[in-house]
Amino acid sequence: MMRNGDKSWIPGHVDIFGNDVADQLAKEGGMMEQIQHNPSYNEAKTLINSALDCHWRQEHPQHNSKDAIHKLSRAEQVTIFRLRTRHNRLKHHLFSRFKIGDGPNCPCGANRQDAQHVLQDCPLLDDARLKYWPEPREMNQKLYGSALQLGITAEFIHASDLTI
Repeated sequence: MMRNGDKSWIPGHVDIFGNDVADQLAKEGGMMEQIQHNPSYNEAKTLINSALDCHWRQEHPQHNSKDAIHKLSRAEQVTIFRLRTRHNRLKHHLFSRFKIGDGPNCPCGANRQDAQHVLQDCPLLDDARLKYWPEPREMNQKLYGSALQLGITAEFIHASDLTI
């Protein structure tokens, strides 16, 4: 519900004796020499962790703490992460990046064995794909969907005996 209204400044501390005194004492306290103390171990640890956390968040603004990947087991997370980033052990990445293997081709004959091909197109994996996804799913759902969808993707990869 939206309401229209006027904004006006209302002085909160003006001409109220107790508040005027508090303001004056606060100003005087701010002008006094501040006592320096060394923080305790726990205080220092909290300050350092807070600074590191702040720095990390600034360096990684795209991080989504609600990403369903955080609900998976460590092994499933690794599988999904490798598929998402395309830094994996599928033939296309190994050959194009490191010249490892006899080429980027999939055993089915396609010219690229990559995440897109394995999860969506490879005819050698049609039966397994149908078992795990009776209804067609977009690549985005398989790699960025709910925890259940990500778990199914990781299980499909494991059952397909692919090294990711």
